[in-house]
Amino acid sequence: MIRKRRFGALATLCMMTMITVVALATPAGAVMTGPCSGSAVFSNGTVVDGAQPLSVISVIPEKDVVSYTGQIDISPPDDEIPFSGSMQAKVAGIANIPLASWSGETDDVSVGGVYTYEAPSWVPRGTGEINVVGDHDHNGTLCSVSVNVTLEGSPGAVAIIAATGTALFFAGVMAAGFKKTGVGQ
Repeated sequence: MIRKRRFGALATLCMMTMITVVALATPAGAVMTGPCSGSAVFSNGTVVDGAQPLSVISVIPEKDVVSYTGQIDISPPDDEIPFSGSMQAKVAGIANIPLASWSGETDDVSVGGVYTYEAPSWVPRGTGEINVVGDHDHNGTLCSVSVNVTLEGSPGAVAIIAATGTALFFAGVMAAGFKKTGVGQ
């Protein structure tokens, strides 16, 4: 009977782990929609292109001045038209960090420039994917892109704390599956 309970607890834990891994798995194909293209060049030489597959995880500096270009593949309008967009990062699949937003009116269909950023100290370095998502609306012509990056550096204390927490959780789940004996039993 005890063996059946232990096996049941272990089987449940394995099934939950498999479901979680499958649910959080990142698709391997590129995730770019709409008639757009764009790229970013970092000081460490990394180039992130909007057409690269999500299976490519680009290593970028934790703070940098990045050069970017973008283009929407439509004919240039005769008059200025409204546009808007934003970029955000999803860290560990849970925390959405706003990176940038823009809006206005223009008759341009391409843009280029530089952007300065610094990742918060709690974002893990050297491990884990950060999914960066951007959306752009150019007078009703919609584009979106999704790329995966990770920050340069060592994981440090954040990774140690996370690993310790995972080990303690696993030990607690396993202990919960065992029949308790003792006083009053």
